[in-house]
Amino acid sequence: MKFPTLPISRRRAASTVAFGALFLAIAAGTALAEYKAADVRIGFTPKFLKDDFQTLMLDLSKKAFDAKGFTLVGAPDPNGDIAAEVDALQNMIANGANVLVFAPIDAAGIVPAVKKANDANVLVFSIDDAPAGGKVTATVRADNVDAGVQGAKEMVKRLQAKPCWTDNSCIVLELQGALTTPNGRDRSDGFSKTLHELAPKVNLIQRPTEWTADMAADAAQNVLTQNPSLSGIFMASELMASAVNAQLTNAGKGAPVGDPNSVIRIAIDGTPQGLQLIRGKALDATVSQPLSAYASKTADLIELVSKGGKIEIGPRDDGQVIDTPVGPQYQLKATLVTTDNVDSPDLWANKVGK
Repeated sequence: MKFPTLPISRRRAASTVAFGALFLAIAAGTALAEYKAADVRIGFTPKFLKDDFQTLMLDLSKKAFDAKGFTLVGAPDPNGDIAAEVDALQNMIANGANVLVFAPIDAAGIVPAVKKANDANVLVFSIDDAPAGGKVTATVRADNVDAGVQGAKEMVKRLQAKPCWTDNSCIVLELQGALTTPNGRDRSDGFSKTLHELAPKVNLIQRPTEWTADMAADAAQNVLTQNPSLSGIFMASELMASAVNAQLTNAGKGAPVGDPNSVIRIAIDGTPQGLQLIRGKALDATVSQPLSAYASKTADLIELVSKGGKIEIGPRDDGQVIDTPVGPQYQLKATLVTTDNVDSPDLWANKVGK
């Protein structure tokens, strides 16, 4: 696609019109005879750059976009402020972005940016969570229900080696994430339903934590006081693990993994800290998010749609694509991590700093 030489102001206006027409064609499913990767101009925002997950996601995304030949308009850090994220995305549209990629800080708060992009015929890709409104070209996230399912299956497998299994006295505490969030609901649904199906005689105690270590510690302390024979703890996020381990130690239940008296501990996320806990026998297992695939899959989908392709609903080798009110959602499979594969270079936590 080649544009005539114009004064800067008119050139920018012509470019905007051309890209609008280009992506109207994409929306209509029209193949682009003159597709050029460099014409794909991406505006990207993480949630913040205060943790390894978001920082690595930004780094891997930049590499994936560069490998495709896409142009990155910008990747500002909104630092956890949803208003700043919306402003940044809208500014990048004004500066020529025809694709937006973001990890939404707030599902409802991001909607104005999504609708602005929709009005401008800009493609929208959401990572790790979906907006509450507007229309996305695709959301790319983990299959969090399946992550909970994997956690439950591993919990049952380990409970079966405990004396409580034979006398039907096993008690499991589920420390839930925020049930107002899709990830929190999905992880809890996957875990609790599967545990009930596979082990209906296990006593499951559920406590909300709103993703906070303090609430998780308080819940663990209270449940341990009332149920000193607690057999296992499932945590919706590893950010709770250290605080929960402290409560187990205080209650005289801090035996390491492999000890007959150990309380089974399973979590989700696959952070560097979580993998270290597994290596140190302070966590039995975790379910690692497919962060490495977030970037590559998003880049692949941008390329597909930019060439006039369609994201089809249905199962995939690496997950599934489901239809949602805001658009298709590509749910990638997560990976169960134990001592057997904790050092695998494919795990996102083992890529941090490399």
